[in-house]
Amino acid sequence: MNKKVKILAWTVPALLCVALAAAVVWGAAQKARADEMSALSEEYVALYVNSCARCAQELADSVDAMSVSLEKLKATGSTAGRVFALEDIVRESAEAEKLISRIPQSQVESMELAAFLTRIGDWARSLSRRLLMGEAIGEKDTAQLDSLIASVSLVAERFSSMAAEGGFPSGTEEYDYYDVSDKNEEGGEPSEPEYPTLLYDGPFSEAVERAEPLGVTGEEGSEDEAKRKAEEIVGAPVSFDGRTEGTIPTYDFSAEGADISITVRGLNVLYFMKTPSTDISGIPDEAEYEGFVAAGEAFLRKLGYDSMAPSYAEFTDGTALISYVWKRGEVFVYNDLVKVRIDRATGEPVGLDARNYLFSHRERTFPEPTLSEDEARSAVSENLVIESSGLALIPVTPMTEALCYEFRGRCGSREFVVYVNAVTGREERVFMVIEDENGKSAV
Repeated sequence: MNKKVKILAWTVPALLCVALAAAVVWGAAQKARADEMSALSEEYVALYVNSCARCAQELADSVDAMSVSLEKLKATGSTAGRVFALEDIVRESAEAEKLISRIPQSQVESMELAAFLTRIGDWARSLSRRLLMGEAIGEKDTAQLDSLIASVSLVAERFSSMAAEGGFPSGTEEYDYYDVSDKNEEGGEPSEPEYPTLLYDGPFSEAVERAEPLGVTGEEGSEDEAKRKAEEIVGAPVSFDGRTEGTIPTYDFSAEGADISITVRGLNVLYFMKTPSTDISGIPDEAEYEGFVAAGEAFLRKLGYDSMAPSYAEFTDGTALISYVWKRGEVFVYNDLVKVRIDRATGEPVGLDARNYLFSHRERTFPEPTLSEDEARSAVSENLVIESSGLALIPVTPMTEALCYEFRGRCGSREFVVYVNAVTGREERVFMVIEDENGKSAV
């Protein structure tokens, strides 16, 4: 055996031994790492499970507090006491809604319950506002309150029972943290309280959800008729994407860089969006803005939206987004609103949203003002320097409107819009106008 062979004979086994030792050390390190990660994972699981359980317990406490506040509301005779109780209900509703969003859906029937809790707060806010406006609680309000007390009491009792019996989230080896063993006597699923329908004028009212779109009129059109209209607006062939049902059923179409929806009934353009040709930003000069306004008005007339006047505008993503409101005589009707998007480079319409208009537009009978404009001005703060005024029909709630004097002006460096009821003289709404590099909006 020559010298080179001897060296290899000794070297190769030595290297293999070193590699084996390294592998053993690496394997031990990896196992330690895995054990560490496993322990850490179990720790995180435990923390999460405990967090869910704590959140569910807080939800039980919040609903129980709401039940107490509802009982107090029924027992309170003074307006101030009722308003205080209603404020508590609004706060507890918001807290319960926040907590339920953090509990797994398999733990509670979260969608229906969350909607119910939201409506309770909205109902309380609506009733509180009515009381502050001098209205009294009527028989319907009392009946509604009794129904709420019964339903919330059942929810509170169920949650309290679940908490006492440990029925809130618990971890398992399968990481199914949300098992609930709460069953009824027949062994089926636990019975749920029936949530009452809340009848009030609020943004989450079920009456609002069931309301019919007043501006959608005429006969049903065919898919072919809707397609021809869509191609006329888009300016290119479109493909039929399907029919959307819902409050306002539509035929939906698309082309490259464009989407459009035409109402089944009346064949109105409900929604249109096309990719703009530019990304220009910033507020345009007066002449450029007036050109956008004129282009939007011409587009609206072409679509059958007549007597529309510009309101606020925003300038983003290469477009001018202008809000137009229906104007009847000298009265601006703010519920009947259509948004038009104009391409800033071409001056062509590239978007439209007529959902507000089609939901609320109809001929209205306006009340006769009992106050003059000068008399209405007395309700406006002396700190507001009024720059313009006029009549407007504004939404007071999603289901009611009020004829108001609109006063625009400044308080210090801020711009405000104040609405004073033309019949009662009551200050209905105050908005602050926010102006930035994208335009103006009222909050």
